[in-house]
Amino acid sequence: MPTPAPHESDMRREIEEIPGVVERLLVDGAGETTVIAAAVRTRAPRWVSIVARGTSDHAGIYARYLLETHLRLPVSLAAPAVTTVYGGGPEWRDALVIAVSQSGQSPDVVGVAEAARDGGAMTIAVTNDRTSPLAGVTDFVLPCDAGVEQSVAATKTYVAQLAALASLVARLAPQTELAGAIGALPDALAACLRAAQSWLDVGGGDATQPATVFARADRVLVASRGYNLATALEVALKLKETSRIFAEGYSTADLLHGPVILSAQDVPALVFRPDGRMGLSIDTAVARLRATGSDPWIIGGAELGRGGADSSTSAQDAKRRLSLPLALPEALTPLAFVLPGQLLAEAVARRRGYALDAPEGLAKVTRTL
Repeated sequence: MPTPAPHESDMRREIEEIPGVVERLLVDGAGETTVIAAAVRTRAPRWVSIVARGTSDHAGIYARYLLETHLRLPVSLAAPAVTTVYGGGPEWRDALVIAVSQSGQSPDVVGVAEAARDGGAMTIAVTNDRTSPLAGVTDFVLPCDAGVEQSVAATKTYVAQLAALASLVARLAPQTELAGAIGALPDALAACLRAAQSWLDVGGGDATQPATVFARADRVLVASRGYNLATALEVALKLKETSRIFAEGYSTADLLHGPVILSAQDVPALVFRPDGRMGLSIDTAVARLRATGSDPWIIGGAELGRGGADSSTSAQDAKRRLSLPLALPEALTPLAFVLPGQLLAEAVARRRGYALDAPEGLAKVTRTL
């Protein structure tokens, strides 16, 4: 294994900026979000299409759960090639199209947004660049305003996308638990970040230190379900692009439909477990993982701290669980749960000796058609 990289990295610093980024977004972006929400109410779209690539695709998956649960609007994830390669596309009238892109520069995302606008859809860009090509072809811009992100691996811009999307849905569904809790996000994220840093930074190299174990692996499973399917997919991507690990992200429901056979003692598993009914569903997959010889790390909420999600009581088992100090509805937990996942990916890359902030073969802006 290569020599570990230095502790300090742009990626780590940018993860640590996330609570402040979200606070600024919620405060400074409140006016724009209110205007966009009013326009959505006026247009009264009958369905939603989300177009994105890469990390932004995972933000789109999160948005799908938000929109379908809180607004009961059917949501599709657009296949950009239908428009940009095949020259086709749906009938866009009565649609709301949300284009999600940190840079706002990918031609396929821009092309779908432009075609949708020209076809009569209401279009919104969720981007970190207000002057980007994407912002120029949409009706409205929902800005992330996360500041310049130096690391190729997106961290603060991803969470900012989630926060922007959650803020918009909260405006459109003001009587929901989501709307009532969104203002607590900055403090909750700061507390979760401290807990995650302590969990990862403690210890040196034994089998209960997650970064050490994941750094030694060639294959990794990452799983969750519901709102946090996006978290599993995003953390798996971060492990791939920063550490060159074949990390596969799954819905725990899909995991049980065959891929659980990939689980083994030498394949570390990371599971994100929210409290409540979804957590109970995820516990079934955790039990199956353990039956294969795996001993997964579990990141979750208060139930982990009370032992309600796991009957194991040994000190070694306890080190495999991170109970985050948050009192948020499940719909907001992806913003908190992804933090330890991002920190884990950063720590694993350092232990494997890879160039954290500029992985070989990757660029900050990827343009596809």
